[in-house]
Amino acid sequence: MPPSPTTARIACASPPFVEQATATELDDWLAYFEPDLVVLTGEAASPRAASVLRRHVGPKTAFFQPTGNAPTSGPRTINGVQFVFAPTTGALSEIAEHERDELATDVPTYVLSGLLGLEVDTTTLSTSLVGREEYRRRLEPERLAGEYVHVSTRLPAEYRRDWGDLAVVGGGAEAGSADTPLVALDCRTDGRVLARTLQPTRLGLRALDGVGRTRARRLREAGFADREDVAGADSSALAEVQGLGRTTAERIRRSARAVAHGEVVRESDQPLPRGDPVYIDIETDGLTPTITWLIGVLDGASDGGEYRSFLQTDPDEPERAIEEFMAWYTTTASHRPIVAYNGWNFDFNVLHDHVIEHCPHYEDEWTSTYRFDPYRWAVNEGNAVLPGRTNTLEDVAAALGYERTETGLTGAAVARAYQGWMADRSPATEPDWERFDAYCEDDVRALAAVYEALEASGRIVSTDEPSRDVRETTTQGSLSDW
Repeated sequence: MPPSPTTARIACASPPFVEQATATELDDWLAYFEPDLVVLTGEAASPRAASVLRRHVGPKTAFFQPTGNAPTSGPRTINGVQFVFAPTTGALSEIAEHERDELATDVPTYVLSGLLGLEVDTTTLSTSLVGREEYRRRLEPERLAGEYVHVSTRLPAEYRRDWGDLAVVGGGAEAGSADTPLVALDCRTDGRVLARTLQPTRLGLRALDGVGRTRARRLREAGFADREDVAGADSSALAEVQGLGRTTAERIRRSARAVAHGEVVRESDQPLPRGDPVYIDIETDGLTPTITWLIGVLDGASDGGEYRSFLQTDPDEPERAIEEFMAWYTTTASHRPIVAYNGWNFDFNVLHDHVIEHCPHYEDEWTSTYRFDPYRWAVNEGNAVLPGRTNTLEDVAAALGYERTETGLTGAAVARAYQGWMADRSPATEPDWERFDAYCEDDVRALAAVYEALEASGRIVSTDEPSRDVRETTTQGSLSDW
């Protein structure tokens, strides 16, 4: 597998978020994203927000506010990725000179500015890029030899569009304000920009189950400054906080233990399935898939189990991966539960539809399988508190100490690549199959790590009654049991 692209991460935050967040929440935000560069977004300068951020951003992390006083300007290499800070149009005029003397042209350069905005015509339902003409006039892109990606802090994080010879990306204009998600942009040396998001409500004490702004404030006023304080508190002490009560206090304490200590906290006696799981993860051509082109299977433990994949590179044979997986499962593992994270919202339903559509001779075998979804069991059914800042597989596995393989991919990026391959099967669009398979393997090993943590938790912790071991067995079920 070729080496993964180098990545530099930008954490984007709007002034309202910075000004309203507590010091703990700001530190939590930075610890979650671990950025190489912090950017203060929006159209207007905010000296207060800039001052606050500078106090929280570490000395090894770059900082840029394009609208501030005397902002950084010119080229910088951050974690192996080329950037040009362009707080003014004058800085754009200097890029050609930088390209001659300082910038390599065989890798992309990311131009960071607050110079491009968006205007929406509600009558014609059309958009225009504000500042585009002046931007191009100063930049003179026809003079440049390298590839450039233009990131503007006045555009929303989800914005992506090519305006002629300008590849424009949103820099999170409203990130974190009015509960808009915070965003981090992974700028890669292959020219792609991947976004990660986090709701502000998942920071500090508000990351705990049942804690909003008011309860977070009351907890701080009672002396519980952070999640570690809550995790180590007695339920009786928490119950004295205004508006909590014993039951709510215990629920909050369990949530704090899970997040602060990176562990699963069991909340019921409900057992896990009997038998050795078969962990699976699928890759498709999108959220309304027409093909399941990769099924990754882990047989055994997260750190030593055998991984196998059922891969179909030819979109004209949508049945092959399904057929090969079902042939393997029915002959070697039919007595074992199939485990997929959030499976009842995606994997299981997609496989069910595609088995019936492409391999109806396996319908009876498929519908009689025992399928288990750790997300549904823990979160929706309330059997355990997971330790992630969010309940995504990536966050939960990371909180448990699982270290992902760096493939530089996301599920959405993988799906888009296969869509491109379906539309144009040429050498230029062919996916890196080995890297995609490694991404799928990483997901099933992360899933196994989460399942193993659920098994290891095995005991209910309560201040009201003794702990009870719940590692008992259960009989297998079928689809109708759900």
